[in-house]
This record gives sequence, structure tokens and C-alpha cells, in this order.
Amino acid sequence: MKLLVDFGNTRLKWALWADGRPAMGGVFAHEDTPLEAALSNNWTALPRPEAILVASVVRPELEQELSKLIKAHFGQKAEYVRSPAAALGIRNAYAQPGQLGVDRFLALAALHAASPRAQILVSCGTALTLDALSADGMHLGGLIAPSPALMRRALGRGTARVGENAGALVEIADNTADAAYSGCVLAAVALIERFRASVRARLGEEIAVTGDGGGLDEWLPLMADVERGRDLVLRGLALWSARESGHPSA
Repeated sequence: MKLLVDFGNTRLKWALWADGRPAMGGVFAHEDTPLEAALSNNWTALPRPEAILVASVVRPELEQELSKLIKAHFGQKAEYVRSPAAALGIRNAYAQPGQLGVDRFLALAALHAASPRAQILVSCGTALTLDALSADGMHLGGLIAPSPALMRRALGRGTARVGENAGALVEIADNTADAAYSGCVLAAVALIERFRASVRARLGEEIAVTGDGGGLDEWLPLMADVERGRDLVLRGLALWSARESGHPSA
């Protein structure tokens, strides 16, 4: 049994993984909860895993804090996975492979393993990331933008009154709250559609789109053909772990 950790900018998601599936897991927003307290609540009763793998996009100080907590809880070191030039059937488009967020790389690997096809992954957490993948596993590149939630927070910080109140999604708003909420969500949808059109033109075929992340539900109802991903980073970590151990079902 292995402990897999997806350490994002806003949330930490974890799962105990055995026999090709999660045995148990959890998620919490580490911005709002001290890391030590949250992990103590989550991990106190866990059995000692045979290995611990972490996909992290946070600043080094938080990684160091997590490493110390893992060492204290389980008496072992965690392996931090970094994006390679090629692995798990994916060829990284970045000239400096490590600059591609490892969460993006692993999620693409999980998608490709489940269904090798021309596709786009849209991950909506703190940031909105878009990545294109050909059917043979070539990563074509991507885009990064603020998520709708981050856009609204920026509006709230940068303007006197815009973005400070909850709004509803409408096509044309007649009040500030709805205008800010709808503008941010529709901006994300427009970016996704434009990116899909560009990838379709490049590959000359229809492009499947999968969405994942905590901010997915805000814009998913506006794009009926977008598929919902489930735990893609953790599934990618499981593939990485199986590759290293030589046991595909690990």
C-alpha cells in the first residue's frame, strides 16, 4: 500500500493506493488549516505505507514542512516527483521539462493511459491550466490563466467594490455582483473554447476535453461535452509508482 499526495496551491489531496485503486483518502484546504493539525487529523490512524509519493506545486518551504511531518508520522522519506522529458507514454513539450507543473504532467499521463486520443485537459484550481495532447502521447503545450475564483479575488483587491459580493451566472448582467461573477466564468469558458479550436486546427480532428479540479463546477454546466476527470493527479502518481516498482497493478 502506498500513500499518494497531490499538494496543490490551495488544497492537499491524499489517498492510500493498493491493487490499482484508492483504499481511502481525503482532501483539505491548507490555506485555511495549519498543515500539521490537518495531517494529524487525517493520518494518525493510517498504517505505515511502503512508499510515499508527492506531486507538489507549492513553494519549497511548504514542501519542507510536509517532509518533516511525513517523517514524524511514518518514519520515512517522501519521494517528490518532478516532470520529466518523457515518461508514462507522455512526451513533454517544454524545452525545460521541469517547468511543466508535475500535476499537469501526471494528470495527462492518467488521461492518456485511460484513453489515448487527441484531447485537452483543463484543470481548474487556483489557476486555470489547459494542456493539449495528441493521440500518440505528444504534449503540444498549453496555457495558464487565473481561475474564475482567482479573477474575482483580484477584482476585489484591485477595485473599490467590484467582485466583493456573490453573484449569479447570467449572459448579460444588470448588477455588479452578477457582472463580476459571470464575466470571470465566461472568460474561462471563452479561453477553453478558443484553445480547443486552435488544437483542432493543428491536429485536424475533433478534440475531447476533460476537466478536473476544485473550481470545475462553476463552468462545467456551460460546456456539455466536457468530461469530468476524477483524481487524475493521484492516478498519475499511481502510474509513476507502478513504473518504478515494475508492477503495473501496484
